[in-house]
Order: sequence, then C-alpha cells, then structure tokens
Amino acid sequence: MSPVTFVGFTLLVFLAVIGGIAGILIESQRERAPPARRNPAVRDALFPVAGWTAFFALYALVVAIGDENMPVAFKHLLGTLAVLLFYYAVLATFVLILVSIRRIALRLRYSHQPIRPLLIPVLGRLAWPTLFVSALFATISVFLYDGFSQNFLFIAGLLGLTAIVLKPTPVVAK
Repeated sequence: MSPVTFVGFTLLVFLAVIGGIAGILIESQRERAPPARRNPAVRDALFPVAGWTAFFALYALVVAIGDENMPVAFKHLLGTLAVLLFYYAVLATFVLILVSIRRIALRLRYSHQPIRPLLIPVLGRLAWPTLFVSALFATISVFLYDGFSQNFLFIAGLLGLTAIVLKPTPVVAK
C-alpha cells in the first residue's frame, strides 16, 4: 500500500470516528433523546463498523483456511465479494462523515433539532441504499476487469437482490 493511500484511509477513518462520536453526543443531548439502542447516530455509526468488520473478517477467513486450499473459481468469487465489502465500508464511512457534518452544522445553527434524512428520489425507497450503490460500483468494477464472467453474474445477482428489497411503507390508519 502506498503511503498516500495509507494516509488517505487513516484520515477517512479518523474523520468518521470523530464525526460518529460527535453525532452520538449531539443526539444524546436532545431534549427527548431516544435510548442508546434507538439513537440514530449510533445506528449511523454501526454501518461503517459492520462494513469494515465484514471486510477484515473475510480476509481473516481466507488466511485461516489458506488460499492454496481453495479452488481458483471460489477464490475469484471471494475476491468479488471482497470488492463489494470494500466499497460498502468506504461508502458507509463517507455517509457517516456526511451525516455527522450535517448533525454538527444543524447543532451549531439551531440548538436541538433532529436531523432529517436526505431525500434521494430512487435510493430513498431502497432498504439499503449504501449497499446498493456499493454493489453497483462493484458490478461496474468487475465488468471492467473480467467482462461477462461468473464473477460478473454473481455480483450482478447481488446488485439485483439489493435493488428489489424496498423499505416497508408505513401503514396509515384511516
């Protein structure tokens, strides 16, 4: 890894940690603060943690099993999954930084207003918009690297699965 890449990832994770802590503190200071398990800032901070944990857990699994003990096609599929997890971890970290900046700016401007989610026309309807965008980036990357292959079909299938899972619509009582 080049020093520039290392410094970039270190800065990204540092900003995410500082932003996550600031967001949790800001949300807990609201007048009607939800309990910790329902705090939106805690939920926002858990997504990058889950992404990076899954990425490094996949790496640890491959090291523990030994890549020489795996068939080549299976290693390629795991590599494709690693690309998806990496994109998800990076995008979830960027989203945490963005949401934390919005929370801090809102806190400085208006004292105790809760943050409203950004309205993105298509992605707002999906259950996991960050995972969908990550799968889209991974699909494009795999297509550019491999073309139409088993890896491309695998990641395109995951992209399709993330696209069809929509948020449940709230039931309005009449």
